[in-house]
Amino acid sequence: MPQIFPYFGRFAIASTMLTNCLLIALSMTLNKAVLAQTTPAPAPTPTAPATNQPTNPIAQQIIGQWESKDPGSELILTFVFSPDGKLYILSPNSQKPMAVEFGYSINPTPQPMHLDVIISQEQKKALTIFEFTANGQLRVQLDNTDPGKPRPTAFSGTATLFTKVSDNPKLPENIQIIDLNL
Repeated sequence: MPQIFPYFGRFAIASTMLTNCLLIALSMTLNKAVLAQTTPAPAPTPTAPATNQPTNPIAQQIIGQWESKDPGSELILTFVFSPDGKLYILSPNSQKPMAVEFGYSINPTPQPMHLDVIISQEQKKALTIFEFTANGQLRVQLDNTDPGKPRPTAFSGTATLFTKVSDNPKLPENIQIIDLNL
């Protein structure tokens, strides 16, 4: 996919993810239908089996809801990492709550640690890096992380800092999950 929207305010986001979110938000603003498949939010599991829970401390630490606020526009970007390898990106400040679903995997061994965001059923991956800061924030290099590009080796000045707002990976009940594989 061409790099149509390389920046979203101060957030430097992979153009594939950004393009999809912006098209969804634009269609909502214009009150037009979007080709999307409604799927129910993941059902809460009071006690998940131990085999579904990551055993690596880094994998456990990333699970939950993370937010980053653009100081220039007050838009909030929300990432929700689930224990089953799903990453949900919630549409910022939309009239109807929506989330775009991606897959993800991490490799905590290299420094900086590796994060692979799986964009489609064809397993296209946006390769990037992440770390936890001393004050518990999540730093993710989102700029120039389109599928097919090499993984960055260091964080740029535009790396996005996220603050953990919840350990709960459950999406809000009224959220619509967008299926990008239609």
